[in-house]
Formats: sequence, structure tokens, C-alpha cells
Amino acid sequence: MKIMKFIQKHKRVFKCITLSVMGFSAGWMYYQLNRTRYTLNNAMDTSVLEEMEKNISNKESAEQEIVHIKPFIESKQNNAISKFCDTLKFIYARRLLAVAKSTEKYFRLKAINQLSSLNYLTDWHCELIANMVDPHTAVALARIKHTDERFFLEPPYRYHNYDKDILINAMREFLITVYEKSRHPCVGYFLSKAFVYEHDSSHIVDHDTSCLELSKFIQTEKEVLPLCLESLLHHVSLENYSTDVADLNGLPLLMEVQRRYKDNINITIKLCQILSYMSLHKNLLQSMYTSGWIGILAKWTHHEDIRISVPAAKALANLDRDNEAQYSSSLYLLHPLHKSNYTENADVVFIHGLLGGVFYTWRQRTNNKTKHKQKEHLKLSTKEYIENIKDLIVPDDFEIVWTDIPLNSSQNCAGPFTCESQKIKEYKADDSYTYCWPKDWLANDLKNIRIIGINYDTSLSMWAPLCPLEKEKLTLDERSDMLAQKLLQCNLGNRPIVWITHSMGGLIVKNILSKAFQSDNPDLKRVCTNTKGIVFYSTPHHGSKAASLNQAASLVLWPSVAVQELRENSPKLKQIHEEFLEMTNKIPMKVITFVETKPIVVTAMKFNFVLVEPQSGNPGVGEYYEIPQDHLGICKPESRYSFLYQRILHLLEEITSSSSF
Repeated sequence: MKIMKFIQKHKRVFKCITLSVMGFSAGWMYYQLNRTRYTLNNAMDTSVLEEMEKNISNKESAEQEIVHIKPFIESKQNNAISKFCDTLKFIYARRLLAVAKSTEKYFRLKAINQLSSLNYLTDWHCELIANMVDPHTAVALARIKHTDERFFLEPPYRYHNYDKDILINAMREFLITVYEKSRHPCVGYFLSKAFVYEHDSSHIVDHDTSCLELSKFIQTEKEVLPLCLESLLHHVSLENYSTDVADLNGLPLLMEVQRRYKDNINITIKLCQILSYMSLHKNLLQSMYTSGWIGILAKWTHHEDIRISVPAAKALANLDRDNEAQYSSSLYLLHPLHKSNYTENADVVFIHGLLGGVFYTWRQRTNNKTKHKQKEHLKLSTKEYIENIKDLIVPDDFEIVWTDIPLNSSQNCAGPFTCESQKIKEYKADDSYTYCWPKDWLANDLKNIRIIGINYDTSLSMWAPLCPLEKEKLTLDERSDMLAQKLLQCNLGNRPIVWITHSMGGLIVKNILSKAFQSDNPDLKRVCTNTKGIVFYSTPHHGSKAASLNQAASLVLWPSVAVQELRENSPKLKQIHEEFLEMTNKIPMKVITFVETKPIVVTAMKFNFVLVEPQSGNPGVGEYYEIPQDHLGICKPESRYSFLYQRILHLLEEITSSSSF
């Protein structure tokens, strides 16, 4: 009774206390719910889990320094806490995966970036995540540089119990199936040459399933399998047949070849090229994912050989649903190989010349010093000189001259020909040899650009064998039209463009731009109007004497159309150059020309001559430099301290930073 009277007497006080407690409890619950929701739903921050991991590790390390009375109980408690934290991490990863499948591109990309950085999950949880990842998310994860490889499923090896003879027979049966579907004569020709039957080799393509016997010239699987892959590579390079391997369920068979010969660089290159050709068809993504190729491509993007890393990155870029640009068989994405946070402010397009290639033309030049004891050979190279002055105190106005300095130049040349000592000390030299300086040097010095390499096949003679089903693009007009359409597929023209060309590549670019300038197609027109710079490495604007053969030599050598069009004073080259000069008068663009001055050895007779002479290599517009190099070496800088490289770097820095462009 006394208690009741006390409560009634202080009723208002108890009411206030009760309301305060309820309010505090509600606020505390709301706060905890928000914290939980923030941790699980927010796909942008992993600091909560990282801090939890840090605290646990600190607690465990501190507890290891203390002598516990009950170690068994403590270990049980630590295991329980660790398992609880692993569960929370897995829940968080699952939530990120759910957001990664969202239709909203912004949140999807954010979640994928965070999911790729989760490297503290257990193997079991990673395996669960890998089984829940869909093909599109797998491709997006594969394009991120530091994604945990455990997020990709292991390939299902269906032919692991095959011995080498059965595997070769399976490859032969698959090629026969490909031939029966496509009737591609090149496949039939290869089968008839690589495999010999007991009775009649012509039955190889006539539904004959008799016993297989390898040709006497091909004895082992190490010899026949690369040839089979070469045949498939040529087959899928034709757009009409690029889906045949997947349609005929050949991807698991190729996966078995990859598993057995993953250390064979030639086989790996061919497999990667086959997949890059197939990647143009996004409808093949499911087949490539279920056969385990997405994880393999992700691993190959880190390969030290650019003939593997570049095609692998190209294949993943083509399969990525968030990537609108498509890179055909003639185009290679040299930078960025992975998704990056840099804004691409310009496109830099490299195109080689006659008999060149993306993985050959743009490699670093080797410095073969002669043993003659002349004064010029006793001088230190720029790189050696820089290494010697690193520890010296020099004036700030001290300058160093680049290597490959021109012997002659036009009056409007801007350089730079030298570099301040303070800047050169900060320049970090890379001593490793590069097989593609646009990919390794430019990509490092300029992050905010996209670098594209164009590849096309050429020949010197019409005697070279051609595929009967492929109309080879021989003339400049045909080749220019073909490459222009493929460049439009990768969204070229939406940003400022700089062209870097060598030899015949410069003629192709001039023809593309001249046609774009006269075109009514707005997309193609933008390729011309957005061109801000062109660099010519020994381009024969007026032809070359080396391509001018007499009638007797022409009958014997039967030069290709490409060689015939490169003849000196060719009417076609004259027309292209006149149209190019007219275009440059109306559209402002930087033009830089490097021309060789040294002869090149072209025959076993040690006959030397200059392929592109100065009067033919000078376009008559822009900056003109005569470089003491031959035709092959002029597009291959000796190092980053070469004027051939530094002038291009300076041009790109000027274009990407100038508001006038």
C-alpha cells in the first residue's frame, strides 16, 4: 500500500522516467538497425569489415602474449568469434554480389569494384561466391586488375582421361565436323595434309571414319596440335565462321589442350587469339563461361607476353556488357588493359606499315654498338650519362640532349630537343626491354588516354597463298574503308584523336581522313574533325623507288597490289596527298614527320638502299625531322630518352591538356 501511494504521489516522475527509457531504447534500436543496414546494404565501403578484422587480429596478437589459465576455453572463444566474423564477411560479399547483378550501371560497377577487393574470404566462401557469380559479373570481375582468382570457377575438364592419341583423334574428329558444317576449303586442305588414311586421303572430308594414321611428317601431338589450332584460328578469323567452335561444342576440347600445354607459349597464343576472334559475339558468353574460359582469360591478362595479355584483355572487353566499344579482329586495345578510374581524354591509334604488326613494329630498338674505337662510340649514351649525374650537384639550368636527335629539320620545329636536369633526375628509367612501347611507355606516362593498335595482313607478292573464301583487301581504298568501319565500332571519333603511323600505315590514315572529310556520315565525319594530330614515321607520300620494278622483274615476282600502289609518283598516292593537304587547310591538326636517312639491308647480297627518301617522306606540312635511323628502326625508340618518343609524348601532353582542342 505504501508503494502504491508513493507511485501515485510521484506519478509524473515515474511517467517521465518510463518515457525516457522507452525513447532511449527506441533510439538505440534505430541506431543499431541503421548501422546494420549500412554495413550490409552499402556497396561502397568495406571499412567496417576491415576494422573488425583489424580489431580481431590485434586482440588475438595481444592474447598470445598473455599466459592464460584456461587456453582451451580461450581458443574455443576465438574460434567462435572468427567463424562469426567470416560469416559476416560472406554475408557482405553476397550482398555485394546481389548489387552487382543490378540493372543500375552505377551501383553495379561500384559493387563489382568492392567485390573484387575482398581478398580476406576463406576458400570455402570464395568457392560459394564463384558458384553464385553470373557470366556478366564474372566478365566484369575479370576486367579488374587485382580481382581474387578464387572468384572464378575451375574449368570442367571433360577430356582428362584421354591419352595423347585419343586427344589427337578427338581434335581430328572435331575438325571434320567443322568442315562438314562450313565446307571451308582451307579446313579440308589442312585435314588432307595433316592426316593420312590407309586407302585414300581424299576420304578425309567425305564422311570417312576409318582408322587414323598421322602423316610421316607429323609424329607427335606436340607437332600436330599447333597445326590444328592454326587451322581453327584461320577458320574463326572469318566472320561467317567465328561462332563454329562454340556452336559445335569445341570449347571444352580447347580447354583440355590448354590444361595439358599451358606452358607451351605457341599453343597459348593461338588459343588466346581464337577466343579473341570469338568474343565479338556476345551471345557466346554463356558457352565461354560454362567451359571456364573467363577465369583463364582473367589470368592471361597478366601474362608477360603481350601476344597473350593484349588479346585476352580484348576478348574480355568485347564480352563486357558495360563496354560499348567493340574491337574486331584488326584492332587491339593496348591501354587500358583493365578497367580504370582514369577519364580517357583522347584516343591514340597506332597503325603499322607493309609486312608489319602490332607486336613487332612498335617494339624497342636494340642498341647494337660497334667495336670501332671512334670518338662517337666512346661517348656515353643519354641513359648512361643520366645514371652518372644522379648523385652530382648540377645547376638547375643544366640541360641534357635526347638521343636520336634529328640531323635536319624544318624551320617550324618545336622540339623539345633537351630536358632540364631537375626533370631528368625525377624521370624513373625502366631498364626492361619492351616489345610494345605504346603499351608500356605511353600508358605509364599518360594514364588518361586510350591506345588502340591496328593490325592488318599484307604481302609482297601475289604468289603468296590466299584463302579462297576471303576477299583480301589489297587496294588502299578497300583497306581504308574496311578499317574505317571497324574503327567506328570501337567508338572512335567521340574524343580527340592522334594517329601514330609507320610507312604504308600513314597512307591508309590519310585516305581514311580524306574520305571521312568528304563523307555525309556524321560518325565518320567526326573521325576527321576530331583528329588533332598525326605522326608519320617514314611514310612514302610520293611513293618509293624500291617498289618500282621493271617489267621483267614484275613478271617474275608478281608484286601485290599494295606494292604496286607504293611505286614512285603513283597517281593514286598523288590524289590521296592532294586531298589530305586540302583537308589540313580546313581542319587544324598537328602534323609531325620523321624520315629515315640510313639505308637498310634488304637482300642476302648485302645490297643497301633507303626505302623512303626525304623528298618522298616530306608531306610539306607541319614539323619535319630527318633522323639517323633506317626504315625499320625509325619507329623503334632506343629508350624513353629518345627524341622519337619524347616528341610524341610532348604532343600528346599538349593535346590532352590544351583547352583549344
